[in-house]
Amino acid sequence: MRHSKQTPQVNAGSMADIAFLLLIFFLVTATISSDEGLNRKLPEHCSNEDCNTIIAKNNILSIFVNDNDEILLNNELTDI
Repeated sequence: MRHSKQTPQVNAGSMADIAFLLLIFFLVTATISSDEGLNRKLPEHCSNEDCNTIIAKNNILSIFVNDNDEILLNNELTDI
């Protein structure tokens, strides 16, 4: 009769610690690219009291969002 060999068991308790330390290491050392956003040209500050400058219609974008998550973009209903 043969003697059955038992394979040694790996202690899995410390595996979670090692995985956690590796996760922290990679989070700390990784470079995360930051979003720069959109470039916009803002209007200049109005120094006098009469700030009624004429703005062309094609330079104005109107966006409205209601409670039903519907978006109205330039007076047209738009999907996200």
